[in-house]
Amino acid sequence: MLLSYWIITLTVWLCQFRQTTAFTDYLLKKCSQSGFCQRNRDYAKNIQSSKNIYYRIDESSIAFNETAYTLTANILKTIPRSDIDDIIITLPFTLNVLNESNAIRFTIDEQRNSPDGTNKLLQPERFNSLWKWAFDPKASLQAREISMSRTTPVISQRSWFDTFFHIGEDPSEILLIEDKTKNIKIELALNKFEIRVFHHDEIVLSINDRNLLNLEHQRSIENNFQNVLPEESTFNMFADDFEYSKDDTIPFGPESVALDFNFHNFQNVFGIPEHADSLRLKDTIDDEPYRLFNVDVFEYNLDSRMPMYGAIPLMFAANKKQTVGTFWLNAADTWIDIHYDDMGNTQTHWISESGNIDVLIFLGDTPADVLQDYTTLTGKPVLPLLSSLGYHQCRWNYNDELDVLTVESEMDKAGIPFDFIWLDLEYTDNKQYFTWKPDSFPNPRRLLSKLAELGRHLTVLIDPHLKVDYNISDIVAHEGVAVQNNKGRVYEGHCWPGASIWIDTMFAKGQTIWARFFKDFVPHGITNLHIWNDMNEPSIFSGPETTAPKDLIHADGLEERSIHNVYGMTVHETTYNSMKEIFSPQDKRPFLLTRSFFAGSQRSAAAWTGDNQANWDYLRMSIPMCLTNNIVGMPFIGADVAGFEGNPEPELIARWYQTGLWYPFFRAHAHIDSIRREPYLFQEPISTIVKDAIRLRYSLLPTFYTSFKMSSINGGAIMKPMFFEKPQYEDLYPVDNQFYLGDSGILVKPITTKDQFTTEMVFVPGIYYDLDNLTAITINGKDVASRTIDAPLEKIPAFIEGGHIITRRDRYRRSSKLMHHDPYTIILAPDLNGNASGRLYVDDGETFGYEKGNFVDTQFSLSEGKIIQNEVLHASNDDKSVGNTKIETVIIAIDGMPTDNIQETATIKIGSKEHTVAIEKSDNDHYLTIKNPLIRIDENWTIAF
Repeated sequence: MLLSYWIITLTVWLCQFRQTTAFTDYLLKKCSQSGFCQRNRDYAKNIQSSKNIYYRIDESSIAFNETAYTLTANILKTIPRSDIDDIIITLPFTLNVLNESNAIRFTIDEQRNSPDGTNKLLQPERFNSLWKWAFDPKASLQAREISMSRTTPVISQRSWFDTFFHIGEDPSEILLIEDKTKNIKIELALNKFEIRVFHHDEIVLSINDRNLLNLEHQRSIENNFQNVLPEESTFNMFADDFEYSKDDTIPFGPESVALDFNFHNFQNVFGIPEHADSLRLKDTIDDEPYRLFNVDVFEYNLDSRMPMYGAIPLMFAANKKQTVGTFWLNAADTWIDIHYDDMGNTQTHWISESGNIDVLIFLGDTPADVLQDYTTLTGKPVLPLLSSLGYHQCRWNYNDELDVLTVESEMDKAGIPFDFIWLDLEYTDNKQYFTWKPDSFPNPRRLLSKLAELGRHLTVLIDPHLKVDYNISDIVAHEGVAVQNNKGRVYEGHCWPGASIWIDTMFAKGQTIWARFFKDFVPHGITNLHIWNDMNEPSIFSGPETTAPKDLIHADGLEERSIHNVYGMTVHETTYNSMKEIFSPQDKRPFLLTRSFFAGSQRSAAAWTGDNQANWDYLRMSIPMCLTNNIVGMPFIGADVAGFEGNPEPELIARWYQTGLWYPFFRAHAHIDSIRREPYLFQEPISTIVKDAIRLRYSLLPTFYTSFKMSSINGGAIMKPMFFEKPQYEDLYPVDNQFYLGDSGILVKPITTKDQFTTEMVFVPGIYYDLDNLTAITINGKDVASRTIDAPLEKIPAFIEGGHIITRRDRYRRSSKLMHHDPYTIILAPDLNGNASGRLYVDDGETFGYEKGNFVDTQFSLSEGKIIQNEVLHASNDDKSVGNTKIETVIIAIDGMPTDNIQETATIKIGSKEHTVAIEKSDNDHYLTIKNPLIRIDENWTIAF
């Protein structure tokens, strides 16, 4: 017994030590060490050489439901045998076009039963209901009317398809499906299963044109030999020889699914987070594929395809003419190969360990079109608390109540605003979640009430691993809502508390129990306590690849292997719903941060890029990482400022705050072993630079909040890549170090290199105004151009693109809540024709009152440099809820424009009333100012000058 105790103690210590040192690659599989990845890569190579065809449509099975507008058929997989009859496997196939989200959806499944010897605790069918988690519950899955006919192929260059991809000999073997409302045509080849998609009469995507479809059908180890195709490898079909997962029982044997997608005339693909890599995805033909497998990767490697904490299997190809999105709806371990070929196409190969094939294809003229349709299906990003867009102060850990209140007080003394302070793991009693350490936080209600008086919020960590042998974990085990091992007993692994069990939120009872814990934990009537779900990949120190064994069992007999990447989302979505119910009497919105995420996570959570290092390379990489999440519908994301692990040098601190203020989620965080680095502790000039950066974020909160509101309506990006804003310029597609803030026109290029005090910024033709002083840069011609921009340490290279109007609140307050009664400043940045427009959305920032019409939505415009107009799109049903609606200052940028005819006064008209106000010209002639114009955001008016 004593020896066992010391072995367990040493294991826990080593696992925890690993969590405080840089990540080591050997803990994660490479493709060559992953049975299903290597088998499918081998198959891809061999099948293209052999040109054999094993998958075809059974013509006799084709049916078209004219009411549901759905095509159904069977795909027949043939395994040729010389000694016995060929083996035929039937794979049900469906195809339709969803009406609301405009997505082409097709599925390929397998009907199977549990063979003798299979674990009877498991559901025998392939997991095919992931859509219930990924899709917005309010999304319509109704199919749109389509027509079907047999015809010759649409494509005229038939010969190159035959030559390169060995399509069936008879080109008439085609079903043509047409969606005439969207100018979409789909060819379904029969002799060799293949789908070709046309948009605006051009082929944009072909599926299985390289013949890489591979569905490893059900078989036993005894009859495996006769079920293997000549091109297939048998590597690790029924065993796993990777050092850290040798105990995997692989109860169903090989069951991977794989398929190739060829994007025609596209040389740029994006998406599939989470990876610490460039925005434009790299060619993997001679390297590791990108991997989607949620794992705990402390100090993850950069410029890497290795998996990370989250997985969103959405990839889109874009060019200046149109965009195609491919959503691979599978939550199993997934690898993706990418190759930019010499013919101007992008070939991709998707491989998942289990589950079915469920694919949605989105077609649009621009990337924004595709993103809007995708988020119509998976859900629009949640409209967060206005305060959650402010500055968050966090470290591992604030020691006690006095420490928290001291940080709050010192921030106030230094004149630095913030809204949230955070408590990491050590606030708990002996690492037991839903408890407070009694000597450090003896009265949580007192602490929360004091913070609420000051306009602050508190966020605390609650993870899904639960220390064994205390009341919470005892309830989870007793109620049968713990994740089970492969024998049907409660699974026990190691995490921060040592021996732990895991809540199973994959089913209703687990969600109910989890919600009950929160109800008991949150003090009655308190609404400024929020939750941080960390380690929910799940992170398991004693598990293979730092996470859960794949043969664990969840509710309804679901194997971890099939649902792994969505587990973290089930935890945070359940947490969000629990907190929303607790806050419902006050109608308050909860805030929730998650580390692990999946498609659909945007409906309830913010995320961050995990355990980064305090160095320049991680600062640089934070931008493409956040941009990638933004363009796949998960915009509320940031990176730990100024790096989680390590002690950043002063210059890095300054530059990281100047970058972090533009992250949608703006939080400073630090490791327990790092020196204290709250902003009031910095020396000059760093303290002033950091304070100025945080204050700039607060002054721009009206613009940020409007961007979040628009995102909650159209699914758009908040931290937006340049090509997303200007897809017609091909030179912008590789740019991932500068970006726009939503639709505001603010263009930023943070400095991410040591000792760099100038930078090259990329601009498209037009005029741009420096965000600080409104001096202008004009870009003539028709092409993208670069300009050298000064960037001393105190300077952020940021501009307002001509043609936009932004809104600020300029008075200093300690938190966003205290800005509720402050007036607005609007800044007009005319384009070269003197025109501009901008939008402002305002509500109370904390309740769901906006759902009842308690908000103001207004549109500002400038015409020919002469008339400013406000058009109220919606006025609040409750004026008190939106606070002060007064505009105290109007600023018009005029640098580089004729100013000789500008008069000294302007005429303001509100309804039938008019009054005159003075116009002041700045000393440097860069802008005009109208002070106290006696106008409001919630009324229509014009200003003529």
